[in-house]
Amino acid sequence: MTGRLRWDPHRLIAEIRDADDRLWFRLRLLSSVDTLDGPDETLGEPEVSHRGNRIEVRCASSRWRSRVTTLEYHDDRLELRTAVRGEGRVRTGHLLGGWWPPRGFLPSGSALRELYSPNPDHPRRIVRPAAEPAVIGVVGDGAEPGVGRWLFAPAPWCFAVSRSDGAWAGIGLAAPVSEQNFTALHYTGGTDGFALRLDYEGHTRVAGEFETPAVVIRFGARDPVAALRAHRDLLVARGLAPRPAGAVPAHWRQPMFCGWGAQNHLAKSAGRPARDFATQRHYDDFLRELEACDVVPGTIVIDDKWQRRYATNRPDERKWPDLAGWIADRHRRGQRILLWWKAWDPEGAPPEACVRLPDGTPVALDPESPRGRELIEEAVGFLLGPGGLDADGLKVDFLARTPSGVAPRHSGPSWGAALLHELLRVVHDRAKLRKPDALIVTHTPNPAFADVTDMVRLNDIRMLDAVDPDGPVVPQMTYRAAVARAALPGTPVDTDGWCLPDRATWAEYLRVQPDLGVPALYYATHIDHSGEPLRPADLAEVASTWRSYRATHDLPTPGS
Repeated sequence: MTGRLRWDPHRLIAEIRDADDRLWFRLRLLSSVDTLDGPDETLGEPEVSHRGNRIEVRCASSRWRSRVTTLEYHDDRLELRTAVRGEGRVRTGHLLGGWWPPRGFLPSGSALRELYSPNPDHPRRIVRPAAEPAVIGVVGDGAEPGVGRWLFAPAPWCFAVSRSDGAWAGIGLAAPVSEQNFTALHYTGGTDGFALRLDYEGHTRVAGEFETPAVVIRFGARDPVAALRAHRDLLVARGLAPRPAGAVPAHWRQPMFCGWGAQNHLAKSAGRPARDFATQRHYDDFLRELEACDVVPGTIVIDDKWQRRYATNRPDERKWPDLAGWIADRHRRGQRILLWWKAWDPEGAPPEACVRLPDGTPVALDPESPRGRELIEEAVGFLLGPGGLDADGLKVDFLARTPSGVAPRHSGPSWGAALLHELLRVVHDRAKLRKPDALIVTHTPNPAFADVTDMVRLNDIRMLDAVDPDGPVVPQMTYRAAVARAALPGTPVDTDGWCLPDRATWAEYLRVQPDLGVPALYYATHIDHSGEPLRPADLAEVASTWRSYRATHDLPTPGS
């Protein structure tokens, strides 16, 4: 490591300073891997060895036969690993801090001033004080207070941190996606200190040896996005994240229309749920209004709820009398169709296809159960296959409904992020089998998910259920796009477009969408939140923006 390391073997603290002797960290080489039976406490005095660039701390544990934490320090980075031996069901992994009676939980120290989380959870703030907590994970819910962290699921497993002098570093995890059996990574900030926590929730059974993901602290980033990019490059170099798939089909970059905002305008006017307006008649009306003003999307997204049941995904024929015929007609016009697909929802699935509570209640589809995998494959095959609807891809949503908790029962070894990846792998593989150029849109800007997502959606602009949903739109979406590009370079970005507070903000965001990714329009006649109508001049600006975007990317206008 460029700089200096001072090792205190009695307190298990590695003090990390840069070449100018400025403090970065006082890292506690102590960990705890708690089980369902209780916390993992360090007993007595650990055995410490320091050879070359490696420090090893071997501890007696209240839960395991042994626990070993190691630190390796290199010119550009630090790497910390923890391994335990014994038997147990892992509930929580504490890294860079742990339980050591009689002093309780001891975290690491730091000279950090600010923290940048790649997981958008606040409409106004991108950088926060380093003393505050932050969470990256696959579980969240906009309708529930305190867990509004569902927009990216998961974001990259990397926090960027800075000192008062403006120097940045990245604190990230490195592990194969099959070992990411946790639902969340917590940065537990505090006064002059921090630790990391992983939530395994008892679904990782150990009989022998278990190793947590490596913590990699990498120095030398000029800004937080550069820290994310450097962490992604490290993962790819180690084979822990896929490389980009290659050339992107041109039609994936076509401007998009998604009907959700237009559905919400009708719902607000009628006092009914927005899902009631996902109908063939209404989508014909939306597109007719747009085409009259020369706004012709290359991709059309049919949103929630065109299907009778979420798990089986057959059209609701009361809403869509002939969805296959409607899609075929749009194909003749040179347009592509994406169908909204709700992840995890067990509606219409048999219990044996699901993650279940102890009383048998289904709570989520289980992609590792034979029947669950078969059901997903049947649904995706029907949606995209020529003998079914022949759609062109899926907008996969509600990924942060990944099942969570100690009580649920499931079929396979995976949990948390690993189970979400398996769900998306089943969807992605079957989609490509049916239609090799099918477009799978997710909100998973995580390097390990590059092989199961074709386009990253920036997700809802406003979290309307939040106590304070307001904030500057363009800076927020620019931040999200930067995270997506750093984590998945070369992967197209769906800029989204709902929910916008008023027509002026909508117009402001419209103008920057081509700089962030693929333009996406969610409205046809009105801004749902404010009720303001879209004037002919507004739609003329959409048409002009799309023409310029298509010219830049050498894309045709459908029907031309």
